[in-house]
Amino acid sequence: MGLNLNSVYQRPYFVQDRRNQVKRREDEERSASNAQREEQTNQTNQNSKSKGLQYVDRNPAAYQPAYRQVTTEQLAAPYPNEVATALAQRNPNINIAQILKDFKNTAIAIGTPDELKEEVSGYLALIEKQVTKETPNSKLIKSNLKNAASILDNYISQTLNKDSKVVENWVDALFLQQIDFKYDENDVNPEFLVKFPEETLNRTEKAEEVQKEQVNPFIPQDKELKKLFIQAKKMSYANKPKEAIQAFQTALERANEIDDKETQSKIFLEVGKIYDDHDYLAQALKSYNQSVQRTKDCNVKTRAHYSMAEIYNDVNQIEPAIDHYFSTVSFAGEAENLTAQSKSMAKIGNIYSDMYEKTAFDYFEIADTIADETDNAKIKGYVSASLGNAYDKFGDSPEALKAYSKAVKNYIDADSPQKAAQNYLNAAEIMLEYKNEDKARSLLEKAQKFARKTNDVNLMTEISNTLISIS
Repeated sequence: MGLNLNSVYQRPYFVQDRRNQVKRREDEERSASNAQREEQTNQTNQNSKSKGLQYVDRNPAAYQPAYRQVTTEQLAAPYPNEVATALAQRNPNINIAQILKDFKNTAIAIGTPDELKEEVSGYLALIEKQVTKETPNSKLIKSNLKNAASILDNYISQTLNKDSKVVENWVDALFLQQIDFKYDENDVNPEFLVKFPEETLNRTEKAEEVQKEQVNPFIPQDKELKKLFIQAKKMSYANKPKEAIQAFQTALERANEIDDKETQSKIFLEVGKIYDDHDYLAQALKSYNQSVQRTKDCNVKTRAHYSMAEIYNDVNQIEPAIDHYFSTVSFAGEAENLTAQSKSMAKIGNIYSDMYEKTAFDYFEIADTIADETDNAKIKGYVSASLGNAYDKFGDSPEALKAYSKAVKNYIDADSPQKAAQNYLNAAEIMLEYKNEDKARSLLEKAQKFARKTNDVNLMTEISNTLISIS
């Protein structure tokens, strides 16, 4: 049965100026980490030689040197770029094949859970596709490598109960070298061979043992089904929607054969995402609904309901959007997912703010309270930015400026320069409305500083044009 997306009560549209518009949907956070690295003291007995990312090769090659052991504190510390420069002076050449091998071995060594391995493998598959081309896209390769590094760092941080950017820092150091992006397994630079410290390895191996004891709802337990599911995911990561859907259909047939409802649910969730990404909204909604009906997993229900809420929100249908956001909050609560709860409440706040209903601030207050219970700086920034937009919309400039200031701080902590720049720009525009050009110029210069760390050309142009207008 087809789904009518035009029959539900819609919020009114407003004149498209900045004061009368609140964004309904924030962009997904960019995972790229561009913050400037701190300096740390070089190791004196190795003449500042870089060891890169640390991992243990289960079958070490004969040419592997006996590197020093490092402490967990050193592992979690920022990587000194001047050390990488010193290494580059020795032999800066490294082939992408060696980088990919090190990356995969690292994921194995730290006991990465299956669902995270799946995500990492997706990014690496995109890289492997590029490096076989005559002219590999180095920017795309670097971007996917950073995304995969972020996933491993998050897992290391959780395992050590301490913030770590060791993988991202290692990748940043590699970017300073002369990388050959044409894949060649025989091109090995022994200067870059590395191993993982025993202390961290022991902890992550214990984490891996605990993971194995748990039934993972996202990875099928049946070997044949698991293989089919992963193949379909690779097609999806490679942006081959038709092939991916066909592969998921084959996996679904196997899931039906063995009556694996949880995997059936996950397949419908994945297919829904493909339809969603390509704007086949009715098909996406149908798939998400089928996913919800087949699962008992609150995490899956959370993701499916949130996705449906976003679709209805984007097509400006209030009632179903709010209903699904509330369902997201409910299931996220059972799954102890505070981030999903907070963001969904903020989304509801944005909807009511669009309608000029002060009820919006009740939802923002709840979202802010929940966000404060997390260590997630990105969600804190999102809630604060949404609150700032709402205060600005209702003409409360002092409170809007406070909220934007809080958003900037959180986005800087979250290493999200694009979002920090946008909130500086929002604050600057308020200052311009009050004819405070000196303060506006100061805020715009800060916005420009962070915007330059991104690839957002439109944002940089907007900031520059605003600066020129008050010069």
